[in-house]
Amino acid sequence: MKNNFTLITGAAGFLGTYHSSTTLDFGNSLVMIDINKKKLLKLKKNLSKKYKYREILYFKIDITKENQILKLKKNLKKKKIFIQSIINNAAIDSVPSKNLKNRDFVETKQWNKELNVSLLGSYLITKHFISDMCERKSGSIINIGSDLSVIAPNQKIYKKAFGNFIKPATYSVVKHALLGMTKYFASLYGKFGVRFNMVSPGPIYNNHKKSFVKEIENIIPMGRMGSPNDLKGVIKFFLSNESKYITGQNIVVDGGRTII
Repeated sequence: MKNNFTLITGAAGFLGTYHSSTTLDFGNSLVMIDINKKKLLKLKKNLSKKYKYREILYFKIDITKENQILKLKKNLKKKKIFIQSIINNAAIDSVPSKNLKNRDFVETKQWNKELNVSLLGSYLITKHFISDMCERKSGSIINIGSDLSVIAPNQKIYKKAFGNFIKPATYSVVKHALLGMTKYFASLYGKFGVRFNMVSPGPIYNNHKKSFVKEIENIIPMGRMGSPNDLKGVIKFFLSNESKYITGQNIVVDGGRTII
């Protein structure tokens, strides 16, 4: 079996691309999955130029479909690839809009979609890859949370920056629940040497409106929004054996936002 492979969900997304390069920097080979094949192919080409001696695979997968995950696992088994670590990164974030029918409640279809991608997807990936980790008594699963895993959104910020928009309940519900899932599986599989931890970024700059950046920076003790590079050290730590006695933990990388 080929070891030292990390599987990343939502790999073609904004943070997923950085988690992918961080994994390769760490020295692992990579299995990237996402529903956007075009972005995956582009990412694979870009990463292959820099990391010429790393094996990089990609698959178009809808992680809410269990049959597709089973097909992926079968495919990897044929290639004799053992997934040693997983970064459950896939998520749907809310985009500010002035066309909300009811700004306080998302439509049921959207509620189900957001919960399915983050929670059901992470659950199914764990369900079908945990057995091999337990058998080898080795593995690290990193769930990507948010500062909204531990606090509620400050709606005043969104109102000032975007007018009528508020951060909907779905994102907070998803991230709080993902923390619960992290702790649950950490307690269940610790005896097999498999670790579950969460990395929870605060606001990460991604070409946000200047008015939003100003509001956010005013409430962060370190006075700035985060950068994807701020997450690299924690991701590498949880991938490494340096964290082999740490499980069920949530590291909040937010410049101090959640302490006040």
